[in-house]
Amino acid sequence: MRILIWTVNFSIGGGMRLLHNLTRAMARQPGVEHIRLVVGSQSLLRNANELNSIPNVSVVFHDSFIDHPNASYLLANVDVVYYFWPHTQLYRPIDRPTLCTFHDTTFFDFVPPFIDGPQLKLHWTLSQSWLEHVTAVAVSSQHVKNRLIAHFGPRNANAFVIPHAITPIAHTFSNQVSHAIAAAIPEDYIIYPSNTSPHKNHNNLLLGLSRFKERKKYPLVLTGYLTDLLRMPFPNFSSEHSWIPTLASTMNSTGLRVGADVFPLGFVSDQDIPALIKNAKALIMPSLSEGGGSYPVEEALRLGTPVLCSDIPVMREHLSRHSAKIAWFDPHNPDSIADALDELFTNYDDYKLSAIQGIHDPTQTWDDIAAAYVAVMRETYYRYYAKRIY
Repeated sequence: MRILIWTVNFSIGGGMRLLHNLTRAMARQPGVEHIRLVVGSQSLLRNANELNSIPNVSVVFHDSFIDHPNASYLLANVDVVYYFWPHTQLYRPIDRPTLCTFHDTTFFDFVPPFIDGPQLKLHWTLSQSWLEHVTAVAVSSQHVKNRLIAHFGPRNANAFVIPHAITPIAHTFSNQVSHAIAAAIPEDYIIYPSNTSPHKNHNNLLLGLSRFKERKKYPLVLTGYLTDLLRMPFPNFSSEHSWIPTLASTMNSTGLRVGADVFPLGFVSDQDIPALIKNAKALIMPSLSEGGGSYPVEEALRLGTPVLCSDIPVMREHLSRHSAKIAWFDPHNPDSIADALDELFTNYDDYKLSAIQGIHDPTQTWDDIAAAYVAVMRETYYRYYAKRIY
């Protein structure tokens, strides 16, 4: 099988890590002759050289639509086209079997602030076009499948569920962060590694932290896209992202201090993330909406770090596979977040022991997930050509 993975853009956090791990694992599957990965020139793909070094993988940077004449050579000798990240993109019909992964329905379950009706309708229409025209759809959890049915109708009951909320951490990694990161963080801390999109719920987390009595002893370390902007004094900065001033204002109004209560690091390399999570007293995940679960939560539990987590359906689904004790909270309620922090640190030894005991819970591998995708691609291929015959 010759596979074209077409993804003009993708999330620069978990999405990029998923793309990298999944492509590598798919290339190892029996019967996969070649994978051509096409990404936009501005996609910020890391590890492109590593992927290109795999004998049956080639990475191509390309910016035109898939049906543009300039892209015709990319479709040559391709059996299946896999759209890795269709979100916000325009569907273009082609004469090949097609599979897309619909990673989440966050945009419809949690409408971002300041989005107006026409914008929401545009995104809904774009999504509907993908769901109605591709040969097959894959989703990352039963929760996402249920939400697709709720938003776009019963035809989405045919979506394939392929969970992939497993740890992207390499088997070997350093137990210590780099000197630069070590100099920027306290000895004891709680960590939240995430971009600052509104559904990631930094605002309620900061409000909850402000009500946590031991925040000086266990301050919050933030990593991820744009978190470093919170280091700038309010209001002497500008940001094209409307929610950043809100977060800065919340810190200002609640008395949270950078370098004492909150340590916003910004983007941190993949080399430092495992040690940052492993050495944290706890990881907190306050997100209001996710797709297949949370990579940071999975990583924390594989490293023996206790977890505080939003009590939302997708995280219950994800964490049902784990034995570790979780400090659940209502992500809409800052008092609930503060209470969960109090609960975890009051009974810290119990949570820590439970997390350590759960390190070896059974889990899937990337090869398991890649094998499931390749099986779906084969079914997609036969479904497409069966329709053309009959």
